[in-house]
Amino acid sequence: MKKIILDFKGLDSKEQIQGYLAEKMEFPLYYGRNLDALYDCLTDIMEPTAIMCSLPEKTDGCLPEGYLGKICRTFQDAEADNGNLAVFFGR
Repeated sequence: MKKIILDFKGLDSKEQIQGYLAEKMEFPLYYGRNLDALYDCLTDIMEPTAIMCSLPEKTDGCLPEGYLGKICRTFQDAEADNGNLAVFFGR
């Protein structure tokens, strides 16, 4: 099983988050750096993959607000649609 650790601490903008994801997830050069492209790449994963998302401490509730919250929900949606993907959230 492939394991990927994503640390979102200190990433404040959409551009920072998307650039970080493109690099850490080793997405193709044509990756569109938006939520739809993220979902597409995540649901295309063919090998069993576990992704641990480390979220900033200052978030309230289960998922953060704003763009990072949308990223987290995209990961959850992709996990529901791709049996090869397991996503975990922590702080």
